[in-house]
Amino acid sequence: MKPRAGSKALIREINEALVLDVVRTKSPVSRATITVQTGLSAASVTGITGKLINSGLLVETEIAPSTGGRPARLLELGREGVFAAGVRLSATEAHAVVVDLRGDVVATHSEPLASTGPDEAAAAVARAVHTASGNLESRLIGVGVAVSGVVDQASGLVRHSGAMGWADIKFQVLLEEVSGQPVIVDSYVNAYARGLLFDDVFKGREMLIFSVGTSLGAAVVIEGRIQRGFNGAAGGFAHSRAITGPGPARPCHCGADDCFETRGSLWGMQRELERSGQDRGIDPDADSSLIADAALHLGIGMANTAKVLGPGQVVVGFAPEADLGTFAEQTKAAFVRQYDHANTPPPLFDTSVADPVALARGAACSVLAGLFTASPTG
Repeated sequence: MKPRAGSKALIREINEALVLDVVRTKSPVSRATITVQTGLSAASVTGITGKLINSGLLVETEIAPSTGGRPARLLELGREGVFAAGVRLSATEAHAVVVDLRGDVVATHSEPLASTGPDEAAAAVARAVHTASGNLESRLIGVGVAVSGVVDQASGLVRHSGAMGWADIKFQVLLEEVSGQPVIVDSYVNAYARGLLFDDVFKGREMLIFSVGTSLGAAVVIEGRIQRGFNGAAGGFAHSRAITGPGPARPCHCGADDCFETRGSLWGMQRELERSGQDRGIDPDADSSLIADAALHLGIGMANTAKVLGPGQVVVGFAPEADLGTFAEQTKAAFVRQYDHANTPPPLFDTSVADPVALARGAACSVLAGLFTASPTG
């Protein structure tokens, strides 16, 4: 549903997006309410809703209470007209979901990766989507893919992914060739943010959204829209310089030293264990000091970022593998302490679990967003 600038098709698509977005946010809703909310004429709303009903994007549902005239039928988003696929790509698997127009997950499938090579990764994503979608594949409108690292969504370029070992990979083009579907590629944290925003809970909010797992990420949300920055570089939290203490510098996979990635990510903590000669996973009890140091650095870094941007809310999504005892609680406590002598109280600080389904769903919602706005990548 890409708009075609300077044509009647553009105006039609914008108007359809306006109608769909009103139904999405106020469902079930009458045509009269849509007319008021969009500013379109009643005749236009009748024509647009009729077309959308015929395409399965809208359905008529219950009858609104009568005020004396003919009872009005209310409208909802259809569940069978179109679907979108989303994939959370990691170094070990492509976890795919299929969502309906309301963003509800209707199918899932996980496909293992034989290697992190871009060609193998694209093939695994395509297989995961094909298997998850099954007989719904013909009704897919696109595939969203969440990749750990720095991603320029506008160009479909994965600029850097330490988890995948990628630099400047044109993954959107590669996957479109393999899958035959339109593709949107984004970072883990932006996909996670898109899933939260799609549900309209944070509409109009100024927010910072962080992800903590093998890698770190940050999304900047202003008035309910993800800010991309120049070349998609907004939210470059992972590779900002951390406050360092005694001891040798910690090299990062980006080539620099002492990035927050080396202090607060699972990758960074694992490297510290390896440098101390311990070939094992992170243990919440045995590695309590390492986890406390990571939480301290994360809390300070997140607070410094928040003080610059002044969001009303901070949300931190911890990957399931980052469930390390009191790691999340320590991070929150370190964040709040940074406001002890501030002129303003700390923003709301919430933690949640950013599991593969949440990230994959968010990637799928990036595809759905194109139906509800004339600017789908915002």
